[in-house]
Amino acid sequence: MKKVIVLSVAMIFIASFQSIIAQRSVYTTSGGEMIFQMSELDHNGDVPTNLRWTVFLHLGSFVHMDLTDNIGFYSGLAMRNVGFIMNEVNFDSNLPVKTIRRTYNLGIPLAIKLGSFDNQFYVFGGGEYEWLFHYKEKSWVDGDGSRSGTKIKYSEWFSQRVNALMPSLFVGLQFPGGFNVKFKYYMKNYMNQDYTHATQGKIYSDFDVKLYYISLSWSIKNKSIKSTFDEGIHLSYR
Repeated sequence: MKKVIVLSVAMIFIASFQSIIAQRSVYTTSGGEMIFQMSELDHNGDVPTNLRWTVFLHLGSFVHMDLTDNIGFYSGLAMRNVGFIMNEVNFDSNLPVKTIRRTYNLGIPLAIKLGSFDNQFYVFGGGEYEWLFHYKEKSWVDGDGSRSGTKIKYSEWFSQRVNALMPSLFVGLQFPGGFNVKFKYYMKNYMNQDYTHATQGKIYSDFDVKLYYISLSWSIKNKSIKSTFDEGIHLSYR
């Protein structure tokens, strides 16, 4: 009797799984985004920061699996330029200083989608881990707090000045035509407080930087891979 029950449950599960597979659609999209970056900076007290607007270099390629016309998932790989702009007064010269710190990041998102995929109108949300693989810092130290005067520039691959892995949460709305708007919040301090400079010690120990942004994105639907996937499923049953 137990064997009959187990066999019946297994057959129902297989039938349900095949039904989901038959309905789902698998395809890829590619695109970019325009980022309006904001930040909160505590550096011996609150420090003013500027809105940072970037379009370069933001690229992404994603694999979507739509289980039905109303629920689905996506993941993929994205590269983006993320950072912050701070304004402070130099302790020695008493002059305003503008500093830009940014990284190029590679991210892997995982998101759920709910809405009408046939109409390309749905909400989405999920999480992402990004690897901060290139760091750049620019300062204007003798100007008027703008991008004028003497510029000091420094860049480094695989820098320890920032936290190498950055988790984030995001939510967005997809519109017909391939455009969407997204809000993302980074859950970890951007700067590495344990970084030790060769001569100056722990120069970021009192930096607490929280990043978040709003982005306008666009994507193009690539070739559907549903037929290829279906063919593989059929071959496995032969």
